[in-house]
Amino acid sequence: MPFIKEQSAYCMRKASESRVGLTLIEVMIAMVILSIGASSLLMAMSRCLSVVRTARSREVARGLLSRVELEYPIESAELDELSESGTFEDLEDYTWFREILIVDQEERPGLFLVTTRVQWAERGRDAFEEITIYRYAPDAEIVTSQL
Repeated sequence: MPFIKEQSAYCMRKASESRVGLTLIEVMIAMVILSIGASSLLMAMSRCLSVVRTARSREVARGLLSRVELEYPIESAELDELSESGTFEDLEDYTWFREILIVDQEERPGLFLVTTRVQWAERGRDAFEEITIYRYAPDAEIVTSQL
């Protein structure tokens, strides 16, 4: 009996030693799983970079909206319906546009709707950041001339 036990232990040891490596199928499955994971990570990174680029452009546009208000202020006495636009010398890709409309001259004299927009091209499409405000100017020339 001891001989049979020694022989079966030897066979088991021999079988376990022969299965040390991986089979070709196991390696191929591992490579497929790894490649799917790597490609998913690359796609996620690409999307993240795109979002960061868009956020940076929008942040620049918000700063330019403030710059338009500082460089081209709206004087309450000179307020009238008009449209104006321009470019930025240091940022050639961005343009600005401002439109001033009288809301309701008969019911609300002196109330104006001011829309300022900064526009740029992003990935072949036009993108913009816009701010719209109401401005009350009862002493505006157009209001006082009609009274």
